[in-house]
Amino acid sequence: MTNRTKILVTGANGMMGSDIIPILGREFDLLSTDIEELDVCSQEDVRRTMREFGPDWVLHLAAMTDLDRCEVEPKKAEAVNSDGTRNLAKACFEFGASMIYISTSGVFSGSKRIPYTEDDIPKPRNIYGLTKFEGEQAVKSILPKEKWLILRAGWLFGGGPRDKKFVGKIYKIASQKGSLQAVNDIFGSPNYTMDIGRLMGYLIKNHLIGVYHVANEGWTNRFEIAREVVRLAGVDCVVEPVPSTYFKTTAPRPPMEAIESIKLGAIGYNMRPWKEALAEYVERLAK
Repeated sequence: MTNRTKILVTGANGMMGSDIIPILGREFDLLSTDIEELDVCSQEDVRRTMREFGPDWVLHLAAMTDLDRCEVEPKKAEAVNSDGTRNLAKACFEFGASMIYISTSGVFSGSKRIPYTEDDIPKPRNIYGLTKFEGEQAVKSILPKEKWLILRAGWLFGGGPRDKKFVGKIYKIASQKGSLQAVNDIFGSPNYTMDIGRLMGYLIKNHLIGVYHVANEGWTNRFEIAREVVRLAGVDCVVEPVPSTYFKTTAPRPPMEAIESIKLGAIGYNMRPWKEALAEYVERLAK
């Protein structure tokens, strides 16, 4: 018999889940699910799983995160990111569970010249950002204030072999080619998934609620990140800065996605600098 807090995790097989679950599993009892076990788009699936497991918390990681695909398939993006989140929030309300919803710095327009804080008002620029923001609104409108955490994450890296995002791609390309191009006119906050996992444990144990911006300290552009990855990997590859117009994309990208957390600072919790976190991750990739 255990008295440990029970957490139901959706989207467990993704990049974030693969790093976060081992961390949380040391202190909490987890039921890790992915679409094969739990389709968040099915209210019936969600209610059955909630009833059978009886979680104290639901950690909602499942999402459609490909920005260009979201733009091309808006109904699918809405079904997963908006309606799926709403299904979980309704089930949390019905069964008395709390919810952690992973949102994104992409809910903002990008019109600011400095990082966004929790006090800034979201104004999504693309379908992905819009559907994730709709998910935020569903959580807030359905659950009591003391029953939810919304974490807006920055530019994620992590997951090792499951890292299909920017850092993982750059690491592979740099070892294969003598040069690569990276955008230098879009800014964001690098974000190591392992550090998010540690933060989640802290927030749950300390019964903290509300909206938090979650990213490693500092902000930069893709060019600087790529150059740092190449330096840390010790490979002979030239990184060339290019404007965002160099790469054709379907979804518009906000020129400023950087975030900072007033709320984490207020409770004395500091995320380490992004270069320090990136160095640890590149060393991990090299093993």
